[in-house]
Amino acid sequence: MHNLQKRHIYLPVIFGVLTPSLVIFVLEVFVGNMSPTRSVADILYRQFAAGHNLFLIMAFGFIPFAILIGATALFSLKLKGKQLDCVFIGGLVGILAFVIPTHVSVWYPLYSGRHMGSTAVVAFIFIPFLCIGTMGIGLLIGRVISLLPDEGR
Repeated sequence: MHNLQKRHIYLPVIFGVLTPSLVIFVLEVFVGNMSPTRSVADILYRQFAAGHNLFLIMAFGFIPFAILIGATALFSLKLKGKQLDCVFIGGLVGILAFVIPTHVSVWYPLYSGRHMGSTAVVAFIFIPFLCIGTMGIGLLIGRVISLLPDEGR
């Protein structure tokens, strides 16, 4: 694990912690026409509010990001430098490519005035586990890219 860089830890932590709240912020401001200040206050209030525990959603949603840190640590045993970065970025993009649109699809009806299904929040149980699959695809794509000649990068 001597090739593991600090960014391979702090970037997944930052994205894992901030993504759910940032999705809500963007939807509140750009779809729900809420002021940015009011949106931040709303998100901070809802972090531990009964029935709106965004912290729990974030904590549960952190699972694929934690697995990415572990996978990157394992890859760091064999890879270094740009090759390791390609694999890491592939995994991170793989997670975000699924987590962002699915969070948007769950939260969007709440801010657009459409009917939100009563079981929509159940999706937050499945999203982290489905992200593991997209992360795996991203890791694989990153590994393939890391094997390409370094001339074009």
